[in-house]
Amino acid sequence: NHGEVIALDTSGRVLVYAADGSIARQWRMPDTKIGKPEGVCVLRDGRIVVGDTHYHRVVIFDADGKTFKTFGKEGQGPGEFIYPVAVAKDAQENLYIAEYGSNDRVQKFTSDGKYLLAFGAFGTKPGEFQRPSGLVWHDRKIYAADAFNNRIQVFSDDGKFLKILDSTEQPLALRLPYDLKLGADDTLYAIEYGAGRVTKFDLDGRLLGRFGTTGAGLGQFATPWGIAVDAQKRIYVADTGNRRVVELQMP
Repeated sequence: NHGEVIALDTSGRVLVYAADGSIARQWRMPDTKIGKPEGVCVLRDGRIVVGDTHYHRVVIFDADGKTFKTFGKEGQGPGEFIYPVAVAKDAQENLYIAEYGSNDRVQKFTSDGKYLLAFGAFGTKPGEFQRPSGLVWHDRKIYAADAFNNRIQVFSDDGKFLKILDSTEQPLALRLPYDLKLGADDTLYAIEYGAGRVTKFDLDGRLLGRFGTTGAGLGQFATPWGIAVDAQKRIYVADTGNRRVVELQMP
């Protein structure tokens, strides 16, 4: 919101950057001794939802970093988590949380943490996951970056498997897609941890472009972990191995 960019880092901080790249505010997660968080999204009222991965829960902060609510605990039942790593929302601000570590599924909650449903399981078959790491909601569908299966899967937002997103003419050939976001032009952007690049494709799986290689120079990424796209068609990459956020401008 308001052009701000939110990043999570390996010291367990939530960092909020202003549009010019300066730090507007920051705070630490409630606990960080056994692991650091992954996955974040922002609600319309400014609340920030974070997947507190190694504590098997979701933490919701207000815009200034005060803990508003937590939900979830370690387990495999409804509303329980093992390593939640991706957070997304729909038009009604229902939350979709992806997790791995034998659960490997997506759970759906209201914005206040009430459990609604779950879909997916560990495996390689259609509708199964090996580390679902990025989620996008669009037009009653969930697009999920199925990282270790090197693919994007599509579900209805009530949990029905629809298809694996790809093209026979030019396969996406993704290498560990760790995050996924929707651009303002209804195109999808995946960050590939294993290839050090951003890949752009349409909602039918047609490849539209690629940018980046593995490295530390300009236009390069080292084990990139997350991606975001704003309304001004700017792309932000969590270039984790290089300890930086890289801003790209779409043509």
